[in-house]
Amino acid sequence: MGQNWISEGACNEGGENWWISPIYPQSKAVFRDMTAAFRRGGADAVFKDVSQSELRIEFVNDAVIHFKSGDNPETLRGAGLRRAVMDEAARQKRDVWEEVVRPAVSDTGGRVMFLTTPKGKNWFYELWTRGQDPLQPAFKSWRFPSSDNPKVLASDIEQARQSLPVDVFSQEYLAEFLENSAGVFRNIGACIGSIREEPLVGKEYYGGLDLARLTDFTVLTILDQAGRQVFWDRFNLLDWTVQKERIIPVIRRYRAKLNVDATGVGDPIYEDLRRAGLDVQGYKFTADSKKKLIETLMIGFDQKKISILDEKVQTNELEIFEYAIGSSGMVHYSAPEGYHDDAVIALALAYWLIGGPRVEPSIRRL
Repeated sequence: MGQNWISEGACNEGGENWWISPIYPQSKAVFRDMTAAFRRGGADAVFKDVSQSELRIEFVNDAVIHFKSGDNPETLRGAGLRRAVMDEAARQKRDVWEEVVRPAVSDTGGRVMFLTTPKGKNWFYELWTRGQDPLQPAFKSWRFPSSDNPKVLASDIEQARQSLPVDVFSQEYLAEFLENSAGVFRNIGACIGSIREEPLVGKEYYGGLDLARLTDFTVLTILDQAGRQVFWDRFNLLDWTVQKERIIPVIRRYRAKLNVDATGVGDPIYEDLRRAGLDVQGYKFTADSKKKLIETLMIGFDQKKISILDEKVQTNELEIFEYAIGSSGMVHYSAPEGYHDDAVIALALAYWLIGGPRVEPSIRRL
């Protein structure tokens, strides 16, 4: 719909037109889809120039569609726009709309289409409510659940309803605006309150270690037996030998049982730690094992059975950690593209050792 709308505008109204996605690869994918669709339909005769490097289509009437990324609003300054599509608008920054797109369409009397899955009651929700107000005729808004799409099988929706957390299903399939977006972890703020603590006699401690890969960070976290985070360290750009010299004394000091990512490059490090006499186990990551690991940590936050340090990096990673629903209906968890999840994984590895339920509680399901 969005592609048809912006193409129709370019062909009939001309001018400068923008398609804005949250990140560059998404815009690039839409650019490829649209140019391929024109060519399949034999309509590419309206093209004057197509630039793969600049993600730009120029039409014979001198209209232009640029495909852009909204991750850095400062790079979006430009001339007046006739039409703009903000794709996955709820995942974009308010500044993209208020400081870039809105002034650009005000200059020309242009129009904007916002396409998105809801993500809490954020700035997009504010715009959507204006479209429901008859006293604001400049705005129109609609909400369509997945069941309105004739190409989505009712059986697939029912399977999703039975297998997904209630918030995820409500947001992704029912297009409902929740008080908070259906993020992976809830009660994060309420679970901040632990303090750093040196090891105490008689207490048990559990460590989680996520090892750096290329530009990532190594994160070591330690929880006590009550699920309180008492130690946290994060570093990168260090030789493996130096990292081990930084990790081993901490684990020995806390006499902690350690859970370490032993996938790929982490496997020989796990073996080195084991040979150093540490009580260490390796956790092999697969799509299924990562899902179980993250969902166990989700339960800890849901039931407030974990208490974490007030570490800004860790809190930010927990807040932006997200899910994606694959074509099979399986949920996959990860940091957004371009962001880190090392602190989340280290925390999840440590919490896994404490035990507790390995499946989501029934209160999270419809």
